[in-house]
Amino acid sequence: MTRKLLIAASAALLVSACTSNPIMNLDDRAVPSRIDGSKQTVKTVEKGILAGCLDKGWTCREVSPGLIVASIDVRKHHAEANINYDVDSYSITYKDSKLLDYNGRRHTIHRNYNRWINNLDAAIHKNLAI
Repeated sequence: MTRKLLIAASAALLVSACTSNPIMNLDDRAVPSRIDGSKQTVKTVEKGILAGCLDKGWTCREVSPGLIVASIDVRKHHAEANINYDVDSYSITYKDSKLLDYNGRRHTIHRNYNRWINNLDAAIHKNLAI
């Protein structure tokens, strides 16, 4: 009986590990030039980040100048990321999650989190260039 339990536990661990990937943090992403050639300001960068978040269904709040906390709820899953920014660059880093198999020791999370972050980054980049 103990052996069957051990095999079942190992199988469950293997299945859950298949959906986990290293947490992806995006550091120092260059703020693109605007289409009209005008210079980015902290306010235009903030607006571009907020617009990108909105486009992808993230909820955002400015915590302090240069720091936005973004969160998303998908079905029963929840994720939060810090977005630090200035006129030259922005970074998106993991903050917190619920029901996404986060493992702080291994720095892994469900692969969907990384996909959401990639999509958020693309939307932010697009909105910053406008």
